[in-house]
Amino acid sequence: MTRTTDTTLYRQARLSRDARFDGLFFIAVVSTGIYCRPICPAPSPKEENVRYYASAIEASAQGFRPCLRCRPDSAPGSPAWLGKETTFRRALSLIQEGSLQETSVPALAERLGVSDRYLRKLFTESLGCSPKQYALYQQILFAKKLLHETRLPISDVAFAAGFNSIRRFNDCFQQQLSLSPTQVRRKPAESMMPSL
Repeated sequence: MTRTTDTTLYRQARLSRDARFDGLFFIAVVSTGIYCRPICPAPSPKEENVRYYASAIEASAQGFRPCLRCRPDSAPGSPAWLGKETTFRRALSLIQEGSLQETSVPALAERLGVSDRYLRKLFTESLGCSPKQYALYQQILFAKKLLHETRLPISDVAFAAGFNSIRRFNDCFQQQLSLSPTQVRRKPAESMMPSL
């Protein structure tokens, strides 16, 4: 049994091959044992032979195999459909988890299954910076958040943000924000008060 709620809508989308529904549900055909995307160019099966599923995985778990014509594994949102965006998103996620604080860019590229050069190219095309520059910027943003929201000593903030030396932390902070950590730590009201 499927978990869909409006089979009439899905039926209409299937019969009209409405691209707006591509990736939102999948059609399994009982008589062939195949599941498809709603935009599949194959002849439309009889409604009594059709089952609707919310995901490709769900159809596969019910014993249906993917269609070779419409490739349901490449529906919108799937890794195949996202292409290089999948690698880029995974790289961003690993960097935000601190991957480049512990390893190098070539090690990250190897973990992603791509070359160091390709990874750098992805970042340059998408963000206009290298993976390391992105990682340092994320570390600085985290440190800035800690400076605003906590009273931790600046040295503790530096280490919490993944820096191994205070000097490196201060240099990166100045380079990224054109401010020192102390200037960021000051409350706006304090910086506007006249000195006595």
